[in-house]
Amino acid sequence: MTVPTLEADLDASVSEVIAGWERPGDLREHWRTAAGLGWTTILDDLRPDTPDLVDAACGAVTALGRGGFALPLRQTLVARVAGGPSSTVDAILVHPAAQGIWAPIADGSAPAEAGRDFADRPYALVSPTEIPLRLTALSEILRFQEMLGAAQGAVAEARRYVAERVQFGKPLTAIPAVRTMLGQLKVDVRQLETITREARNRLFGGDDALAFALATAREVAATVVPGIAQTAHQLHGAMGVTYEAALHWRTRLLWADCDEGARWGDDGADAVPLDEAALWSLTAPGAC
Repeated sequence: MTVPTLEADLDASVSEVIAGWERPGDLREHWRTAAGLGWTTILDDLRPDTPDLVDAACGAVTALGRGGFALPLRQTLVARVAGGPSSTVDAILVHPAAQGIWAPIADGSAPAEAGRDFADRPYALVSPTEIPLRLTALSEILRFQEMLGAAQGAVAEARRYVAERVQFGKPLTAIPAVRTMLGQLKVDVRQLETITREARNRLFGGDDALAFALATAREVAATVVPGIAQTAHQLHGAMGVTYEAALHWRTRLLWADCDEGARWGDDGADAVPLDEAALWSLTAPGAC
């Protein structure tokens, strides 16, 4: 699968910056770095003729997810596209399109009823509002990208562990059942990558095709993401849930993002046509 250059560039750049960060670290310090490097303004000039900006945003969000860092980058990107006001350069912005929206407690303005999700992110649910399809789609695509990055990071940690862990003189990867589980993880991650890419390809296309791609992506993600997290922990053993382990930072983000999608409520079933011919036409791949 070909990855656009701008996406790969941002992925590599963000990965390099966060390599030295501690988890969970100082949220405000990390956020000031992200804002100072321009990550929060990637989509400020987004238009239908600038899809490469979506590639760049996806690269940054994926890299953060792969590293297990729950920064509100995707939420702020969506809010800025929607025209949200910004009091400071490093303000954390929210918008109803960002499902289970991040409550901006880091700058002291969070509502008192803000809760915490499984990844310890502050959030506040808001009443449903009429949101343009493409803005909702952008929000969901970035959520899928965050899950994809976290899944890639979780699988890498599990793969590293079973390659290094030796029992009876052999690494765990010598066990056929372990190799089978690793193979299933690879398939699951590829499915998540494929449905996310397809939704991105349709972002500026027809409404029906985009809605159908989002409904499909929701279903696939809800199915494979919990399995990725569970299998990664099964391979990694009890060590994976300890505070120091790198694995659980990724899987907590995976489960939290799945919960976020469930809180959104609409599974997109209404976007699936009952007519066979219409359904067949919506399965054609979107333009790259």
